Amino acid sequence: MTDDEGTFLSLLVRVEPATAYQVSKIYADSPVSNFGTRKGKIYPLIHRLKERGLIRSAPVRGDGRGSEELSSTDRGREAVRQWVLEIRERHLLLEDPLRTKVQSFGLLDRVEQLAWIGTAKGALRAKLAEVENYGADVDVPYKDQVHDNAVSSLKMRLDWLDRLESSISRG
Repeated sequence: MTDDEGTFLSLLVRVEPATAYQVSKIYADSPVSNFGTRKGKIYPLIHRLKERGLIRSAPVRGDGRGSEELSSTDRGREAVRQWVLEIRERHLLLEDPLRTKVQSFGLLDRVEQLAWIGTAKGALRAKLAEVENYGADVDVPYKDQVHDNAVSSLKMRLDWLDRLESSISRG
């Protein structure tokens, strides 16, 4: 199972039954989700999970638009268990576009580099505030631990930018 499939199915297991719209809304409202909720991604994913017998759907009663309520099957819940148990190499050092961009800092002059760092730090501080507010309002399993991870990750990136800024300032 892909990480996108596992992420979607694990959320569905927690909130089921739910429509595709309801699940995508949860993702859209989360400041920490990196899962794309475009219809072009969600609906094919749902189709694949249905074909593999991991989810089932039923028409929403009284809904004239043809909406379907989704729920997981026993096979789906077992697939989530197996997905949770698997730790993949790409889970260990996450992709970081900021880190990647710094590798091209040689194309910027020192003033541009420092301005970029300032902008990135401002955006990370805003995201940290957003995550803090979201954490106060949301109720998810293992909330304290998950919230701690998100906050710690943002603070670590701010610390890294502080070290980068200091290094560039010193020349």
